[in-house]
Amino acid sequence: MYQTLSGCARKLPVLSGTAAVLLALAVLPSGAAAADLAVSACAAQVYPAEALRYRMEGVSRVQLVPGKKVRVAGVVGESGYAVLDSASVALATTCTVPATSPDGTPWVLTVPWKLPAEKGAYTPARLAVEFCSRSNKLIRFPELDGLAPNITVRVLVDADGAPSAPKIELSSGEPLADQQALEMVAQCRFGRATLDGVAVPGAVLVPLAFDSAGVSDDKLRALYTLQTDPKLGPKDYKLAQIDFATETEAKRVIGELNGGTTFVDYIRKRTKLPEVIRRAGQLGWMRVAEMEKGIAEAIEAQGEPGLLQQPVQAKNGRWHVIDIEETRPVATAGYEKVRATLKRKLIEEREVVVQQPPPVAK
Repeated sequence: MYQTLSGCARKLPVLSGTAAVLLALAVLPSGAAAADLAVSACAAQVYPAEALRYRMEGVSRVQLVPGKKVRVAGVVGESGYAVLDSASVALATTCTVPATSPDGTPWVLTVPWKLPAEKGAYTPARLAVEFCSRSNKLIRFPELDGLAPNITVRVLVDADGAPSAPKIELSSGEPLADQQALEMVAQCRFGRATLDGVAVPGAVLVPLAFDSAGVSDDKLRALYTLQTDPKLGPKDYKLAQIDFATETEAKRVIGELNGGTTFVDYIRKRTKLPEVIRRAGQLGWMRVAEMEKGIAEAIEAQGEPGLLQQPVQAKNGRWHVIDIEETRPVATAGYEKVRATLKRKLIEEREVVVQQPPPVAK
């Protein structure tokens, strides 16, 4: 059920920086012979502050090229953390490297990263999946849905169990999916880390799965057919929404918005996460055929940009405050020109408003 920071091995890309000049030469294949260079041949090893904060441990192996100025060929053994690998590359540039190794093989620096022993009995923080939001269709928890994890988020856990500073440790390759993953983890609750039974700040790695099949070419073409079918309405609507548990609360917020408060202002009260604030409840462009019937009817009844003056109840029972930001005629551009936009739409869709439309009859 739980995934903690310690003991979790993953294959991660190496972060390169000014200290890591990757050369156009072959890096040793896994298992190839190499001459070990002692860490004592380098400057003092300094644990990266971020790695200490997130309690990262591991071992990096860096291949070196001797010369007047030491050059780094690349990382030939990853620690599992890009932060530690980058620190190892930076350390390697300070080493004194003999011109040749005893057996003529390349020099390799092995850098162990081991946290100082805890002064007491430490219990790591843990993720409680059952207390996480699962409203996103394409980002899921592997242990509950059986999908292979392809996103990892590392997150600090405050002493009260609240998450803070979530960051992508392993990217899905889709920036929008990564952003969704950060938002999901930010809404989770965690079991607290303890030291001798007293709650202390901790850190957790959260594995997630981005369901790339949900944005397959077949799905995108089906959405394109839907969006360009004139029988399903002449307009696209660009929407923003905030949902609430009660109608009373939703009506109160409509009053605040009519008084000059913006969606961003209100969302800033609900969260401090910049990703969520930046989105400001935006759903993007939609057709009424993609919406629940009641929501679609309320939007069509207004038809023009502006805040709907009454909240709309969705099938899940929550009340939605909806703003029509813009309208436009149905897009007529070719599929390839709008494919990226369609993909963005599928990744960003929200289950509470959007439902999968039936296939369009040809």
